[in-house]
Amino acid sequence: MRPVGERVVKFIVNPVSGNGRTRRLLPHLIRLAKRLGIEFDLQLTQAPEHATELACNDSGEFDVVVAVGGDGTVNEVAAGAIRSQKAMGVVPAGTGNDFVRSLGRLKHLHDYVHRAVAGRAKMIDVGSIQVNGKDMLFVNGVGVGFDAEVARESMSVTKLRGLARYFYAVIKTLSKYNASEMQIEMDGEIISQKTFLVAIGNGISAGGGFLLTPNAALDDGFLDTCMVSDVSFSRVLQVIPSVLRGTHAKHKEVSMNRAKRIQIESEIPVALHRDGEIPPDKATRIEIEVRPKTLKIMS
Repeated sequence: MRPVGERVVKFIVNPVSGNGRTRRLLPHLIRLAKRLGIEFDLQLTQAPEHATELACNDSGEFDVVVAVGGDGTVNEVAAGAIRSQKAMGVVPAGTGNDFVRSLGRLKHLHDYVHRAVAGRAKMIDVGSIQVNGKDMLFVNGVGVGFDAEVARESMSVTKLRGLARYFYAVIKTLSKYNASEMQIEMDGEIISQKTFLVAIGNGISAGGGFLLTPNAALDDGFLDTCMVSDVSFSRVLQVIPSVLRGTHAKHKEVSMNRAKRIQIESEIPVALHRDGEIPPDKATRIEIEVRPKTLKIMS
């Protein structure tokens, strides 16, 4: 690692991440940055996609832009960091914090700040997703079907965090969810089946700790996929413990693959999420592709 004081840093903070957790973290972050002798600016986001603008504006003055918030904040800052060609750091302060699990979870705020500012910069992959005529990117993962409906349901849960929040959303979603007939094409190989969910991972984790794509690597030039065929309510509850351990590939309903390009067509419009954020409209056709070595991340 380089000495902390050698890099000029812009902290981009989403004050509403983690149900207000980020705002409460701010005084500690500022004191810590000053104590470490970091030359920094700190700006708060005010609206969706504002973090992307902040990561681009005045980028020439900074060596590192640091996302302070959840996975949605990481996504937005990454989009700006790619445009400005700046290194990006992450201080997790959201509800799920899935992306940072692929970088390695740390114990204390001090450790995350030190890694974000003085860590080793490396190039990682991102993914692009085209849906309903719009091109978007993701850094951690995309969920289609049940995974996305759980993410949508979890947005209404404010009194729980992390796995507890998502597990509660899983139970609520199971009571009303129906699988869809899908055709999934991965690098030319086509699978047609009634599909419960498709998870596409650049990172290993989704939903606050569900290891749907446990073998994914941020810099291998591929996206990992987890497909689950139609399953019953009771069967899902049986499989969930193995998803938390990342050992669910042993179940007959689960298919694990790796691809550079994925195309999903659904008989009926299905929900999707990218890095935990839910686009307003469902879709019947989704195109996803890896963009190798696109984002410089502090690790």
